[in-house]
Amino acid sequence: MNAANARIGTGNARVHLFARGVYCRAAPVRVVEIRKHGHVLTPGRYVGAEAQEDDGEPFEDKMKRLVAQLREQQAEAAKLDAAIAANLKELGYGV
Repeated sequence: MNAANARIGTGNARVHLFARGVYCRAAPVRVVEIRKHGHVLTPGRYVGAEAQEDDGEPFEDKMKRLVAQLREQQAEAAKLDAAIAANLKELGYGV
């Protein structure tokens, strides 16, 4: 099955996305609009995704901060996973 499938009818198209068994449908759009976007079927282009304001933080600084935050969260998640596994093992459900 393709990642995206478009059904094009009489001047209208409906965008269907299949991801992990989830079905999503964007609002009907005109074929001319799909052509204008180079036949890209990303739903955000057709359902009015809001523009985001610039927060003033330089991209490189933001990415460094977010990656550091992600690493901290991943370390905490690993500790929690280990604690859960230990609790399950103690209850007789360990692997």
